[in-house]
Formats: sequence, structure tokens, C-alpha cells
Amino acid sequence: MKKIFTGGTILTMAEDHDVEAVFVDGNKIAAKGTLEACKQAAEKDYEIIDLKGKCLTPGFVDPHTHPMMLGMCKIWADLSYPKVASIDDLVNALKEHAKTLPPGEPIRGYGFDQRMFKEMRHPTCEDLDRVSKDVYVQIMHTSGHCNVCNTKLLRDIGIKDDTPDPEGGSFGRDSQGRPNGPLFDSANDFLSGMDGVRPGNHGPNIHMPDTKENLMRRFEVGQGYFVRAGITTVDEVQLTKQELNTYLEARDQGKLKMRMEMSFLSNYLDDVIKLGFNSDFGDDWLTIGSIKFYSDASLLAGTANVSTGYMDSDRHHGYNYHTAEELKELLIKAHKNRLHTITHAQGDLAMEPIIEAIETAQREDPWPEAIHRIEHCGLPTEEQVKRMGEVGIYPVPQPEMNYLYGDGVVEGVGMEKAKDYSPMGWFKKYGAPLVLSSDAPVTTPNPMEAIHACVTRKTILGNVLGAEQAITLEDALKAYTINAAKAVRRSHIAGSIEVGKMADFAVLDRCPLDLAPEEYDELRNITVAETWLDGEKIYEK
Repeated sequence: MKKIFTGGTILTMAEDHDVEAVFVDGNKIAAKGTLEACKQAAEKDYEIIDLKGKCLTPGFVDPHTHPMMLGMCKIWADLSYPKVASIDDLVNALKEHAKTLPPGEPIRGYGFDQRMFKEMRHPTCEDLDRVSKDVYVQIMHTSGHCNVCNTKLLRDIGIKDDTPDPEGGSFGRDSQGRPNGPLFDSANDFLSGMDGVRPGNHGPNIHMPDTKENLMRRFEVGQGYFVRAGITTVDEVQLTKQELNTYLEARDQGKLKMRMEMSFLSNYLDDVIKLGFNSDFGDDWLTIGSIKFYSDASLLAGTANVSTGYMDSDRHHGYNYHTAEELKELLIKAHKNRLHTITHAQGDLAMEPIIEAIETAQREDPWPEAIHRIEHCGLPTEEQVKRMGEVGIYPVPQPEMNYLYGDGVVEGVGMEKAKDYSPMGWFKKYGAPLVLSSDAPVTTPNPMEAIHACVTRKTILGNVLGAEQAITLEDALKAYTINAAKAVRRSHIAGSIEVGKMADFAVLDRCPLDLAPEEYDELRNITVAETWLDGEKIYEK
């Protein structure tokens, strides 16, 4: 069916900025410009889609997501701040959630942030034993880099008083050095069992085993959040066999409602190379061409490798998943096999080997089309950002974390360091591409909230972290559309309203660019009225 969209603001994210009308023929954009020009292009038998004063934009592109993990965490108990602001709150929330479960089913929750607890500490197995000593109790930190177990679960997964820390992770321990509940990073492999996904020192284990039916339910629940947020293209940044099988099944069953780049976790690097995957494999719906690496751990959990250390933790610098030389070898190997790379790094000490590896790879084996990214890129130095711009590395931050967790980052590393958390201003100054993302479920997908955080630098408590690191509203909108599409190598079909691209749109209830700077707090109140994918409406508020 031919459609002409008109009657509101149409932001193209292209050189023409805004147009009066867009003509869609089937699932592609066929013309844009004046209403008359679009009518002439359509000729006859077209439908007018009246925007009724609303704002049409390209469908948002989220280049750092965990869709199935998002669904999983939304099914579990909500332990986020301010609902849960103390250990007692956490225990009570889990007890209430347990009332909704069948007898004997594990009690699970997601989203706690120890820095927002009045106790300012991680929960322990003794705390969770207050919820139940008879059934398993498991909670996941908001970063995904830490789980905490009650005593029954801790013992049944094989953790004893003398179990040593695994490579790429650690246990929380009591005053006598015995594991006391928290599992950091690779220690979470204990939760997956022998038949589950076990990344080892290649990343935190967020792949909790479940039945095939429940895995699909996780995906459908998670996907719904993206659809309602006007997000039509995502990057699943931690692909394992569990996710791949689910996404393929969703596509085959007609359940897939967004386009997906899928980034295999780096423990599959040799398998991907042997199978012959390279920079682009797939179609307009599912593609593979990138590998996800981890350099350090979590800034929010206090395990990222920050040179200045932590003010609220016994750890000084955090730790890395690999030695610097191992990580460099892995990244260069991926580059030389024409695989794009995305590498998690929050601390400056974790970013240095990534930048060095990409500099070396491009010098030894130039590949101008390569997309090499640093995910989160929370606390780089200014000199590191300059080098990132020179070698073409994409930083992929999540400014909504500044809003939700910025106050905790100040507690962790101090204001002098925290003011440059997610330094968008530096990225723009030194020519590094401006890209925004959600890292859902660490934040709930909401591009307008992320854009608000990006242009105001405000935290949930009303503080401003480094006003000089803010960027313009137009830059922020492009960072969640056309620039994000470039980061996932989909700018030929997504990210802007241009002839030949897919008809993927978000309809906002009003135009963000109509707001004056003093009104930017209103950005958080702009909502998605409709989402269109492949020329069809898939969501209406």
C-alpha cells in the first residue's frame, strides 16, 4: 500500500533537515519533499497518513542492547532505586515478589545499586537468607556484572569457603575471607551449570539458563520495550548460542519486530573465523559481522579499571578480563579477519590496550571500512579521546547512566573524575562519532531520556556532571539515529529519512527542536505515539 506521511514536523536527520511530506511505497521510502511532489511520485491509489501536528523521525537505532536480558529482568522483581533504597527495602521487595510465584520456584530480582543503599554496601547471602533459606534467592546488580545468592544457592552451585577467585572475576568475601554471596563477573559462570553458557574470562554471564518457551518469553517481553520506545534497529551486543537460537526462531515464527545486528561474544572468535563469517552476513533483519570483547568490568559495581581508584571500595583499580597483550592479540586477530569489534571498557586503564590494538591493526593491515567501537567509554582521559578520533574509533556511551547512576559515580571516583563521565563534549571536540545507546536493561530503552541527559548532564538527584561535556540537541538526535546506524553498519537502510531506505519511523507527540534550552527538562516528557517498521504501524500508544 502506498502511503504519504504529512501534517506534522518531519525530521529527516539528513541534509534537508525537515520536509513537508514523505512517500512510502511498500516498505521503502520512495520520495520526500513537498506534499505536491510526493503526490506526483505516488500517482494514485495512495493513503494520506495525517500526523496531526506530531513529529515524524527515523526509527531510533540502539547500538548497545541486551534484548533477552531486558525481558528476563523485567520478569524478575524490580530492585531499582528509589523503590529499593536499603537492604530492608530489598528484602521486602523480594518477599512480595515471592508471593506471585509458584511454591518452590527460585526468587529472583534485578536492578539493585549498592551505592544508592543507605548501607552503601553489596547485599550478602545472610541478607538474602531473610527472604528464604529453603528456596533459591538470586539478585542481579543493575550493571549485570554481579549476582548475589542466598546460602542455599551459593552452596548448591559448588562455592565453598576455600573456593578461589576465577580468572576475570571474584567473590565477595567476609572478614575471614570466605565467599559471602556476591559473584562478580566471570564468577557468575557458577550459576549457569555445566550445560549452560559459560563465557569464562570473556565477559559477565548474563545468560541464565531456562526452558525454550521461557527464553522466547524473555525475548518478546524485552522486544516490547524497544517497540514502544520507537526503536526499530538494535545491536544485541552479547550473542551466544542461547540468544542466536531464540532470534532465529522469532524470525521464523514472525515474532521479530525490529532489525538486529548480532555481536558474538569473543569466546566464539575462533569458531566465527573458522565458519567464514566476515564483516556482513545476513539480511535486512538479522546480521552478524562483529565480535564483542571485554576489557574491564563494571564502573557501577566498582570493578572497572580506573587509574584514580575508588573512594568507596577496598579495590583500588578494579581488574581486566584479559592481560593487555592478550586483548591486543584478540582485537588485531578479529580486525585481520575482517570482523568489526566492539569492546567494553569503562576505566581509562582498560581503554589503553584497545586504542593501542586498533592503532596497530590499522597500521599493519589498513581497513578503512572497519567499525571498531569502545562500549560505554565512561572515563577515558582527554588524550585517549583525541587518539580515538584520530584512528576512527566509535565511542558508544549511555548518557542515561549519567542521569540514573551519576551520583553513585561521584561517590565512587570523586567529582573531579566523575564530571567527565561519558564525555560527549570531548568526543565532539576530537572528531569521534557521537553515538547514543541504552545498554538495556541497565537503563530502560527511552531515547528522549538519554537525549535529555546528554544535553543537560543532570543526574537523578538534580546535580550537573560536567556541563562542558554537553552537546547540542540536534547532535544528540542524530546520535540516536543516523550516527547510531553507522555504528551498526546499517546507515544504508536506517537512521535517516532518505529515498531508498526502509520505512522505519518513530512518531513523537511533539517536536523536540521546538524546545528552547531552558525548556530541555521537557525532553523527558516527550513520548512515542507510534512506531512504524517496514512501512507498517506496529505500535500506537
